[in-house]
Amino acid sequence: MFRYPILIRYASDFLVLAVFVRPCLLCLPKFVFELLFYLYYNVFTATIVFQATLSSLTSYTDNQEVMFPSVTYNEGSGYSNTTGKFTAPVSGVYAFAKQTCTDGNYAYTAFVHNTQIVLASEARTTSASSCSSAQIFVHMSKGDLMWIKTTSNSYLYHDGPYRQTSFSGALMHT
Repeated sequence: MFRYPILIRYASDFLVLAVFVRPCLLCLPKFVFELLFYLYYNVFTATIVFQATLSSLTSYTDNQEVMFPSVTYNEGSGYSNTTGKFTAPVSGVYAFAKQTCTDGNYAYTAFVHNTQIVLASEARTTSASSCSSAQIFVHMSKGDLMWIKTTSNSYLYHDGPYRQTSFSGALMHT
């Protein structure tokens, strides 16, 4: 009996699933159709991206979670502006970026994946405003958390489109 792979289009490439079927598609059990439908619409076409910013100068103490109340984009609803945390809706490789700005003070912040600090950075100035940015790529399982926290007393600054303390992320690959 001949069997053919089912091809699902993903971006400009074709992925071959490990599902081989008979030439008669009507002969497939219902669960196979449901599996293919689920994979195509929930895994291969998942768009998860967010961007959030502070809306004013905010002071934080050491080891405090940074809340970004102004959400400019949140497709996939992974970011919560009430907790300040991103929850991975699907497993995959994610890219995250943060920019921390301060005005005549210090800003010490870090990416936290679940409970572990992944990358820390600082912005310091004594007179003018200063910003520091950092990016990371991390594999996350469904339900994993990513957020920003301070690693020392910090003053995070927001000045319109010019100096924004922000947190953003996107699913790169499932």
